[in-house]
Amino acid sequence: AHLRMRTQTFGAVFRVRNSLAAATHTFFQNRGFVYWHSPIITASDAEGAGEMFRVTTLPLDGSAPRNEDGSINFKEDFFGKSTNLTVSGQLEGELAAMAFSEIYTFGPTFRAENSNTTRHLAEFWMIEPEMAFYDIEDNQNLAEEFIQFLIGYAMEHNMDDLKFLDERLKDEEKSLPQDKRSEMG
Repeated sequence: AHLRMRTQTFGAVFRVRNSLAAATHTFFQNRGFVYWHSPIITASDAEGAGEMFRVTTLPLDGSAPRNEDGSINFKEDFFGKSTNLTVSGQLEGELAAMAFSEIYTFGPTFRAENSNTTRHLAEFWMIEPEMAFYDIEDNQNLAEEFIQFLIGYAMEHNMDDLKFLDERLKDEEKSLPQDKRSEMG
């Protein structure tokens, strides 16, 4: 596995990812946003943002303490209540925005949706800006500026990697029928 990181493909992907993480912080920091570290372990379901992974120190062999109704008694667990890996830092971010006006969270997020697709991620990094008193146009403008900044940053700092990945995609798709090939690089 340690040799995989030395391949051109993995190297290119991780250099681009590194640049995009740096660009995310640069974008928000240059606009006066506060980087808010929302909890990764939480009792909040973030308004039902997705199925959650439970975190527990209770035994998984069926011997966990039970309530009278047969449900697990989490009062004897480490946190004293049912806890999960976060699906979103939104709720904590909204609270922080009321104190700091403009914040962003950027960190791991977990979704336990049952999916048999190659496009589903159980863990991913999510960027969630929260701004007090922004309207829909303010939100749209921020999102557009952010995307433009990220693309420009990647093109400035990772052009060789982007060209390599583009050529790799073209080579991979040569064996596909024309209608299954990507039209864009």
